[in-house]
Amino acid sequence: MRVVAAEHPRLYGLLDLARAHEPDTLSALLSLTNEFDSDDTGRGDSYRRAQQDSFVRWTGAHRLLTLATPADAIGDVVVLDVLGGDGTIARAVAGRADSSTAKLDIVTGDISAQMVARALAHGLPAVRQAAEALLLRDGSVDAALLAYGTHHIGPADRPRAAAEAIRVVRPGGRVVVHDFDESSPMARFFTDVVHTHSATGHDYAHFTRSEFESHFRGLPVSLEVLDVYDPLIVFGATAEEARDRMCEYIADMYGIRSYFSAQRNSAAVWDLLTEFFDHSAYLAGLAVAPECRTRPVVSEVDGGFAAEVPRLAIAAVAEKAV
Repeated sequence: MRVVAAEHPRLYGLLDLARAHEPDTLSALLSLTNEFDSDDTGRGDSYRRAQQDSFVRWTGAHRLLTLATPADAIGDVVVLDVLGGDGTIARAVAGRADSSTAKLDIVTGDISAQMVARALAHGLPAVRQAAEALLLRDGSVDAALLAYGTHHIGPADRPRAAAEAIRVVRPGGRVVVHDFDESSPMARFFTDVVHTHSATGHDYAHFTRSEFESHFRGLPVSLEVLDVYDPLIVFGATAEEARDRMCEYIADMYGIRSYFSAQRNSAAVWDLLTEFFDHSAYLAGLAVAPECRTRPVVSEVDGGFAAEVPRLAIAAVAEKAV
């Protein structure tokens, strides 16, 4: 906390330090290591290696940040990125200072001490806290985002995480919760590939639309559940480079490098991704399908090439009553 007070006084002013001594908060932080601390305990180092390029998930992240921005926002908008890791979204916002993101002030939170340390090393305001026991004061931020790892929150803790997010946003503020539907291609990829072939496994239940609704039931919010196109996009000078960089990114991102290495070649890995990320059947089952890629594709853009792996997520957008 001394580092936060000295280097990030604005974040320090958002904290309710009495909460740090509450039994529930201490219990949530008892685990000093987890799978995102390092590759010795999971896949933390490889995950951070993938996240060096903070723009791979920018299409979806930008959409989530737009959804999180309150309609009545004036001036700077303080957004708590509850599952912020080493500050991937904060770094992406800093690198894309366009008119829609310039007013966003991202505060990074995470349960992993290593992730928070890396975020602080990047010069970002960051705090170690559990999603179900936040350290921020009531009504202290304009918005809260729970994304890119929400399924790691245990099912029994998810209603409390939703309640905590609502607690820390101001009246009129928004909470956006993002994950992948249990029936989606991404959930299947986690189950059939990541859980089977990564060192840590991936025994986490994803979400359903009705579960999103149940977590916010009884809270002072209006709620909407949306489909959000959240692709992975990697660039290269040639089509082959873009494709190979995408395969490398996914290998590190999900801790499955040894599994990819066991394939015949990078073309075989791309074929595997094409199989798992085919969204044809999933899109056909939606009442209103959003416009998005159906399958992984490499296309020519701006004198280079982009490899795009489609992912369709669901997002709950909760607006706190005034």
